[in-house]
Amino acid sequence: MKKIVFLFLLINHFVSAQTQQEAGILKKNVALTTGINMTYLEAGKAGGETVIFLHGYTDTKRSFEGTVQHLHALNPSLKIYALDQRGHGESSMPDEGRCAQVPELCFTPADFAKDVIAFMDQKNIAKAFVVGHSMGSIHTQELALQYPDRLKGIVLIGSFIDGTEMPFIHEFLIGGVLENLWRNELEKGGHFRWPTDAYNLKPIDMKPELTEWIKTEWTVDPTVKDELINAIYADAMQVKLGTWIGVIKALGKLDNREALKNLKVPALVLWATQDAACPESQQILLKKSLDEAVKKTNITYSFKTYGVVPLPESGFQENELGHNLQWAAAETIAADIHSFINTGKPLPGTPYANPDNIKTTLVRED
Repeated sequence: MKKIVFLFLLINHFVSAQTQQEAGILKKNVALTTGINMTYLEAGKAGGETVIFLHGYTDTKRSFEGTVQHLHALNPSLKIYALDQRGHGESSMPDEGRCAQVPELCFTPADFAKDVIAFMDQKNIAKAFVVGHSMGSIHTQELALQYPDRLKGIVLIGSFIDGTEMPFIHEFLIGGVLENLWRNELEKGGHFRWPTDAYNLKPIDMKPELTEWIKTEWTVDPTVKDELINAIYADAMQVKLGTWIGVIKALGKLDNREALKNLKVPALVLWATQDAACPESQQILLKKSLDEAVKKTNITYSFKTYGVVPLPESGFQENELGHNLQWAAAETIAADIHSFINTGKPLPGTPYANPDNIKTTLVRED
């Protein structure tokens, strides 16, 4: 298993690097004042509008490579960054001595937001558009709530608003995988301390039967090309358990329903009909809070639905766009972000998975 994942990483490293160079995208690294050594992708010219991309849980900057390429092609004058957030990809973990015993204290949305502000300060970025997916959308919300003067607008992809009521977080990830599967197995010998000894352990270091679900249930999307799914799977296998534990426990305590009623920056929300992780119930709550913000702070926001086929009774994405929109519909996502930057609204039409080939996307005129 380790050799196979390493081979995926090696092949995709060279393919990705070549693709990035051809598209004018550079990989760089910066030491932040928050103590994190951050790796990121950069494209575009200095002086243009700045766009910062924040990936989802156990994902990396790779998540937005396609979107960055398409957005850069649409407007080369934009200055675009896609970050590896703390504990993900090639960026460093927060200090083990301070964080290992209670990882969630070092992976709060506030911590991630401080990293982004530190990155902006380091790059002399006064204001930016921030695009976040899933976990990254929560960090985007935090930035908008705590540092509204540093943002021109936000884009939330596959987002949610109340982590305390998310079965996906509490029943599947925390209760099912982390506590029941991984913790129980690792503590069997009697000498393993959870979560302290798990902090720097990677899924690739564990028994294959403990991590099979990552390939069969986690890094899965029937609308995404296999080579990208394989690369994302390989990335997830390298994310340390301190990050797996810390992030999801922090997100499980999140409730932004009241806070977002005071949002002061324009917003675009993109959601797909077969998003099994962040269901329609969360989108209803999100829209209610944003509707209140329109009344209280006079902001504008748009909500755009991708997909025309609802989530099936199985509760799993099967034949339509789902939670990881930027993997499957990078070009369309880029076009909507470009439109939002220029007009404050996404493009008209409904993107959906082509029934004849669900790994391609069509757009239905509304």
